[in-house]
Amino acid sequence: MNFIIYLFFYIGSLGAMSKAPASTFVAPENLGVRTLSFEDAKRNRPVVVELWYPSAQVGSIDTPPDVAWIHPNEVRDVTISKGKRPLIVMSHGHGGDRRDRSWLAEHLVKNGFIVASVEHHGNSWKTYNPLLSLRFWERSRDVSFTIDQLLKEPGLKTQIDPKRIGFVGYSLGGMTGLSLAGAKAKNVKEIAILLQQQNKEIELEHIEKIDFTEAHGDFSDKRIKAFVLLSPAAFVFPEQSLKEVKVPVAVVASEGDEVLPFKDHAYKVITHMAPKKLKLLREKASHYVYLNRVSERGKELLAERIHSDEIQEERVAVHKEVGALSVEFFKEHLK
Repeated sequence: MNFIIYLFFYIGSLGAMSKAPASTFVAPENLGVRTLSFEDAKRNRPVVVELWYPSAQVGSIDTPPDVAWIHPNEVRDVTISKGKRPLIVMSHGHGGDRRDRSWLAEHLVKNGFIVASVEHHGNSWKTYNPLLSLRFWERSRDVSFTIDQLLKEPGLKTQIDPKRIGFVGYSLGGMTGLSLAGAKAKNVKEIAILLQQQNKEIELEHIEKIDFTEAHGDFSDKRIKAFVLLSPAAFVFPEQSLKEVKVPVAVVASEGDEVLPFKDHAYKVITHMAPKKLKLLREKASHYVYLNRVSERGKELLAERIHSDEIQEERVAVHKEVGALSVEFFKEHLK
């Protein structure tokens, strides 16, 4: 188990120790949130979704306690404000979870969007399983299944505009986005073996147990009209496959990415897809800068991964830039 997976388990156990009392919060437009738990019977797979939305209902702040990360003020299980709105679906990175970019959800909701963040079973810190993680194409199916469910969910189907659906994917979630946009994987087993030689988190015997035939299929979802990819992974997509993607895509990346080297991933996407919008962050911006702001305790827990000089100032600046870019991009392409 690598450091970041272990860390998420540790943080999750600490956060579960106590429940902070809800405080009163009155505002004309709140950040509503609810957790939706679905089951994909065809795949025997749970799909948990965090849904953020604007709400005019008065309530109390009920943000779950978190030792390491700072989340926005949320009001849980209140009603959604009236009006048909565009939907943005989000996909987390390897070992992440559905709430680790709640700052971006807040930014999008304040600008009129409904946001649904999918937790990918087997590839989150809570459910990590190397065999399930290797079946990365199940992530794309999770997203399409979530859209299916939301468009028929009572109380939601009349408030989501099915013609205005966008996607935000971070890291491995960016690779999920490329798949949903129409890119097709190739030579997946061979690539998995090469990655295994560099990262002992996954055993070679795990790879041998998996049938990768499905990995090369078409997982595009035509309902998604625009994609924002944050430091996307591009392990499995050949040049020609990226060139065939025709939907609007925005790419945000750092040339100093320490997890997914720029020239092997984001640059590959930028070069062969010619995105509609491109944002290159400061050269030394960390791969983890897209995650939520870090608490005082989080600074200690994450010291080995996050340099102190980017914990708040640079992270807040990047969040503002990426939030503004995402809103502008989706407003333009989800007309």
